[in-house]
Amino acid sequence: MISRNSRRNRALKVERDAYHIAVGLLSRREHSQCELATKLQQKGFTEPAIAAALALLLEHDLQSDQRFVEDLVRSRMLKGYGPLRIRHDCRQRGIAASLLDDYLGSENFDWLHLARATYGKKYQANQQIDHAEKAKRVRFMQSRGFPSDIIFQLFD
Repeated sequence: MISRNSRRNRALKVERDAYHIAVGLLSRREHSQCELATKLQQKGFTEPAIAAALALLLEHDLQSDQRFVEDLVRSRMLKGYGPLRIRHDCRQRGIAASLLDDYLGSENFDWLHLARATYGKKYQANQQIDHAEKAKRVRFMQSRGFPSDIIFQLFD
């Protein structure tokens, strides 16, 4: 018969293992809580062990969805992605829309400047283009996550 202390010790060991794996993941890059929970779940950890590990990470300030959003927005902007694509990427990683809205609202992002830079890397400026080519370029900018109003400002 397994004693209560033995079961409790095993449960604590599982929680510590989940915590250490999560710390290892965070040592490589920032992760959202949702990403960490998914990765720990894929490794076979139970919901209580995952919850305990995530709570400990938050307590020690090792994981922060705010830091994750800042890092993700910065890296996506450096790659030339617009606000719509960034929102989509955050949503896929389990970030609350309100957290992203707060961050994007608190900073002064010049999306038009970023769109011009992205467009300039791909296409030559002041080049005469026909309707079909313009449509192709608009689709490219849409795929990068820029809203229509910003895209059409590029062509004015």
